[in-house]
Parts: sequence; structure tokens; C-alpha cells
Amino acid sequence: MGDLSRVNTNVAALRAFLTLNTINSDILRFQRQISTGKVINQASDSPSGYFAAKAMTRDIQIKDKAILQIERGVNFLQNNSTKLNTIADILIEIVGIASAANSGAVSSAERSAMQADINGLIAEVNALLQSGISSNLYLGFSVGGLSNVAVSGSGTSAGTRGVTTTATLTINANNLMVTGYVAGTQVLNAQTAITNATNALTSILKENEQVGSYVRRLQFELSDANSTVVDLKASLATLQDADIAEVQLNLTKAQILQQTALAMLAQANTAPQSILVLFGG
Repeated sequence: MGDLSRVNTNVAALRAFLTLNTINSDILRFQRQISTGKVINQASDSPSGYFAAKAMTRDIQIKDKAILQIERGVNFLQNNSTKLNTIADILIEIVGIASAANSGAVSSAERSAMQADINGLIAEVNALLQSGISSNLYLGFSVGGLSNVAVSGSGTSAGTRGVTTTATLTINANNLMVTGYVAGTQVLNAQTAITNATNALTSILKENEQVGSYVRRLQFELSDANSTVVDLKASLATLQDADIAEVQLNLTKAQILQQTALAMLAQANTAPQSILVLFGG
């Protein structure tokens, strides 16, 4: 009768119980995979896969932070570009006023009004430089793989190395004066004012051009970083994402085996009772 005659240790029941435990563990694993959508939820699921998945997750996190910094850098530069563009518009207005003043037909009172207008515009340029042209631009900062975003410009450029006044532009009430005369008719300083304002405008346009160049570079880097993140996520998905349909099939099979294992365990538990016939039971 073999194992059936050994009542003290029911080997068949123990084997059925071991099989049932294994099936129960598989069911728990499949249920976890369906609930999380991942085949790797802990290191024991796949030690090497777990390590690779965490490494990819780290790389994605790093790239996501780099993208955030690049976007902040683009916004920062574009803010400065907007300020520089506004300053350029003001300087064009100043050139127009100075050109109008460069005429013997303009009265002294009119020139005084024009000078007051120019002085107000100079004050506005100064306010824009102080509020919008940040010195951080010109000290250099790092975003993503772009090591140094510094708009250094030429030695006479305005507001682009932390300069926050109109001094470097050489525009003030004296340098943009349109109220002087020669022989009582010709404006003495109007042409000089035109030249000074034009030179300041050229400096601002060059600086804005360079800021635009950095924005363009950052936008290329942003596009590359976004593409890299997509590729990393695709690799991570291949490694750890569960095929829900396949896992559901495995779960269904395991649940059926669980029922059959329970039935076999019940039979194995009752099988030794057949030995009672030897006692006339």
C-alpha cells in the first residue's frame, strides 16, 4: 500500500499542500502584477531586471529635472529678450524725436518739450534695465548639457553683464540733448543725440540677437531631452510593464489549479482512512 499505510506522516497530503502553497504564491504575484501593471514590483521578481528598471527610472528623473531647468532658462532669456525689445522700441522713438528736433523750423519751446519727452523715455529705459535685465544672465549658469549660457556681448554693450543703468548705453539728458543752437537756427546737439541713440539701439539689438541665439540653442536641447525621455520610458515599459492579457490568462490558470490542488489535498487527507478495514472497521 506504500504511503497509504503510513498514518503518522501523510506524504501525499504534504505534497498536495506544498503544491497548493506554490500556486497560492503565483496567484498573489499575478494579482500584484495586474493591480500595478508591472511585472517587476520587487527585487525578488527579477533581480537584474529590478536593477535595470531602477537605473532607467533614475535617468528619466534626471532628464525630467534637466527639462525643467531648460524651460526655466528659456523663460528667463525670453523675459530679458522682451525687455530688450521694448528698450529698442523706445530708442527708435528717441531717434525719431531727435530727428524732428534737428530742424531750424522747430521753436525753442517745442525743443524743450521734445527734450522733456526724451528725458522721460530715458528714465523708462533705465527702469526696464533695472527690472528686467538680470545679472544672472551674464555671470553664466548651467542648464542641461549647455554648460555656459552667458550673454557677454561686446565691451560697449548695454545691460548685458549685470549693468542695470543707462550709463553703458551712453544715453542721458546731456548725451541726448536737442535744445542747443548754432547761429541761432541750427540745432547743435540734435545730430549728436541721433548718433548716440542709434549707437545705443545697435548695442541693444546685438544683445537681443545673442539672447535669441541662446534661446534657439536651448530649444534644440529641450527637443533632444524630450526625445531622450520618451526613448527611456519606452525601454522601461518593455522591461517592467505587464502584458495584462497574458497575466490574466496565467491568473485564471492558477485559480483553476488552486481548486484542483485543494481537491487533491482533501483526497490525500482522507486516503489513510482506508487502512481501517484491517481493524474490521
